[in-house]
Amino acid sequence: MMHTAEERAALNARYKGAHPTDIMAYACDFFGDKIAISSSFGADSACLLSLAVKVKPDIPVIFINTGFLFPETLAFRDDLVRRLKLDLREVTPLQSHADFLKEHGKLYETDPDRCCAINKVEPLKRGLEGLRCWVSGVRADQTAYRAGLQYFEQKGEDFYKVSPLLGWSSKQVFEHIKAEGLPMHPLWERGYTSIGCEPCTGVPGDPDDPRSGRWTGKHKSECGIHTFMDGAAGAVGRTERPA
Repeated sequence: MMHTAEERAALNARYKGAHPTDIMAYACDFFGDKIAISSSFGADSACLLSLAVKVKPDIPVIFINTGFLFPETLAFRDDLVRRLKLDLREVTPLQSHADFLKEHGKLYETDPDRCCAINKVEPLKRGLEGLRCWVSGVRADQTAYRAGLQYFEQKGEDFYKVSPLLGWSSKQVFEHIKAEGLPMHPLWERGYTSIGCEPCTGVPGDPDDPRSGRWTGKHKSECGIHTFMDGAAGAVGRTERPA
């Protein structure tokens, strides 16, 4: 049974300012085994992953391997899987990396939105099939779009997206990682503060905007995995390849 709009508003008000593990605990209790967390194994991914497994040690972790990731990202993933004993569920694009390059070339330069749709959004949809709740690591202090999100959001008729870290600052994230003795992404020390696919990730040009190194010059700040459900009931479960 899902929440009404009024119940959802009350739920968000109740958990405003709550610790992420309290938000996770409610979600895990409500959705049971129909819940999973996604991780890009980016700069500070160790934070949410460590908090999640404190609440539910066997929570599935969906990882989208686009084929364009840094070798350091894959090594970081392997390190965290070992440290936190993660139940990793890797999903990949329908088309092999070699076939994608043969057909589309450097699509990330000519049409980055479509490249993300094929290599990130579509695999995530398949990874979420059969679930009722997706836990994400977005924070309100990252982008203007994310500042408008809620801790608990209903997406479609029978699906929720929960963002336990929404109210945390980057300072709180880093303090948690340090306190737990967890690593940052290996590229962090080289100045990469937001890390995605290698062709579309660089060192931020604006020191006040950690995500300014993503899609430089493309007027793009979201890959699509956090926006594709907006206003689209039943988005989860579609497995066709984007046109």
